[in-house]
Amino acid sequence: MTSEDSSPKHRALTDVIKQILLGIAFGLLLTLIPLSYISISAIELDLLHIILLAAPVLFCGILAAAFGNKFLSPLTKFLESIPPIG
Repeated sequence: MTSEDSSPKHRALTDVIKQILLGIAFGLLLTLIPLSYISISAIELDLLHIILLAAPVLFCGILAAAFGNKFLSPLTKFLESIPPIG
């Protein structure tokens, strides 16, 4: 009898970095949606606002790194379902 390797499949570092960057890009899109309705000059950016804007970006990056394709595949399907403008 041979023992089977029951350890979880490890992702390569480059895959993790790509997933983090994709999560950050999606977080930036989420952050820019509300900002598109508000004039940038009307916002007084203080530390609290910067933290509130950076939180979804970092949160999406962390979720993408933790869950990988389980987190990113529904997001890519959603983005592919949006028809192009033009």
